[in-house]
Amino acid sequence: MMKSRSILIYLSVLFKGDWQAMMDEFKTKKTCVKEEDVKKIEDMNLNALTILDPDYPDILKHIDKPPFVLYYKGDKTILNNGGLKYLAVVGSRLSTPYGENMTHKIISNIDKSVCIISGLAKGIDRKAHIEALNNKLKTIAVLGTGIDVVYPACNKELFKRIVDEGGLILSEYPFDTEGSNQTFLVRNRIIAALSKCTLLIESYDRSGAVNTVNYAIYYGKNVCCVPLPALKESNNNKLLKDGAALVENAKDVEQWI
Repeated sequence: MMKSRSILIYLSVLFKGDWQAMMDEFKTKKTCVKEEDVKKIEDMNLNALTILDPDYPDILKHIDKPPFVLYYKGDKTILNNGGLKYLAVVGSRLSTPYGENMTHKIISNIDKSVCIISGLAKGIDRKAHIEALNNKLKTIAVLGTGIDVVYPACNKELFKRIVDEGGLILSEYPFDTEGSNQTFLVRNRIIAALSKCTLLIESYDRSGAVNTVNYAIYYGKNVCCVPLPALKESNNNKLLKDGAALVENAKDVEQWI
């Protein structure tokens, strides 16, 4: 007899982690799920957490469109570690020296109980993960691709380092799933939901980082922003005017997590 969790993983692989496609399938049951096909997926021994598993993060069960399956590499116990405080650190892919310096200044001085969550993109995401590892902090990278797809390719060594040094790579998308604008935006809800606070380092114009901040606001989480020079219009300063917490150092951030 097929197990419910095995069917969830099978459908996740079949529909490439597309939440809406999976939900439509649950409603209509159009797909003929064959036991031998489910068995093939079981035999692959994928590192996966389903929403039915006891170690699936409870906080994700209460958001819009909770991932039915989470694929992972690394230490999954980070997700449910009562001794950790979870901070999302996000910002522009086109990071400036100022943004990278502020990322270093904050993360290198933050309490060791803080787990840094970001999206393994270029720019501030990449810098946040590197600073976390350099300072012996736990870190979680939430992907908008399959768990085996490193994007951008320049993060290949960082991807490996996160796994090797006790961090966690996480994705709702199964192996071989290429990323798209939509998948990267959708994954941001996971980054925001897992974190008690989202820290925006720097963001200008249209930005995926602001999408993460918007999820954080929607979920009732804390939002902190590094102030940016007024010579250029920024999302950071707009958010500060709207009531986000202004932070300049690690101590400023710690009071929000």
